[in-house]
Amino acid sequence: MANEDYLKRRVTIYQVSKESGYSLATVSRVINNKSNVTEETKKKIMDVIERLGYKPSAIAQGLAKSKSTNVGIVIPSSMHTYVASMLSGMVDIAKIYGYDTTLFFTSQNKDEVEEVVNKVITSNVDGAVIFDDQLSEEDIEKLVNYGIPVSVIGREIEKENVASIPLDYVSSIKTAVNNHFANGNEPIIFLHLNNGSAMMENLENVARNEAIKLGKGDLFSTLTVEDSYSKTYEQFLKYFVDHKKGCFITPRDSISCGVANAAIFNKINIPQDVQILSVIGTKYSKIVRPSLTSCDIDMYEVGSIGMRMLTKLLNGSLKNKVYPFVSTIEKRESTRV
Repeated sequence: MANEDYLKRRVTIYQVSKESGYSLATVSRVINNKSNVTEETKKKIMDVIERLGYKPSAIAQGLAKSKSTNVGIVIPSSMHTYVASMLSGMVDIAKIYGYDTTLFFTSQNKDEVEEVVNKVITSNVDGAVIFDDQLSEEDIEKLVNYGIPVSVIGREIEKENVASIPLDYVSSIKTAVNNHFANGNEPIIFLHLNNGSAMMENLENVARNEAIKLGKGDLFSTLTVEDSYSKTYEQFLKYFVDHKKGCFITPRDSISCGVANAAIFNKINIPQDVQILSVIGTKYSKIVRPSLTSCDIDMYEVGSIGMRMLTKLLNGSLKNKVYPFVSTIEKRESTRV
């Protein structure tokens, strides 16, 4: 009940700006009692502040210095290497701007999404960077409606006070499917995670549709695996007893390593008989043996840009609301092409 009351009464500087018709910078000058504001403007803004019951937050009092106190970061609780790299990029930029950060972890249980969203709203964060497609556009809109600017990583959302950093793996997946079938007729098996992300489900459909377009739909299939190296390894020790050929598209390096090591144990040659492509490549793609062909995006840079765009949302200087990253295929030892 306390959380519900807080949600109802939270008023932000963004609402004051919208209601008064003045820019964030002007509202900030009034809050910070700066002299370069006319008395008429000051009175109008103060009237709105009083009517809405607005209490300045640390960010509102620090906007003139382009500095806030607390920024939320929403990420999956499964701290994979690429998520950790992204988080490092966010935190490093937050430190440069003098921000404190509060982490919010999401599980793969969609029923818990509303709870996470409400935690963000009630935590007094002044903005949030979000990397989790379990949060729907409606969830993002709810945050914005409570005056929390949001930088969303992984997709594009066209809403006021939302910056988007879409990650494009589609072109790489299409290229990989085309290259594979241009050099043979071995099957493609797309590894499907239980409770996987919407992005991976979309890429699975992209790969399937590309195979169908090439007249190879009968050579495309999916196989469900757990999001675990050890469980994938155990599963493929049995799988490779009866299956000796194929190109496996996996969500990330840990799953790819499970497949590769099981193939090696079964004396199956990589890449002559089995090929492996990691969708989300990390630093480990290069150092494991065999090294893994992967679709690469610099996740540290993604996190850095996500936080930089949020800072511009907060100080009203963001001009380009979309900053896309496009993956590139890095050919290594686990594929022939």
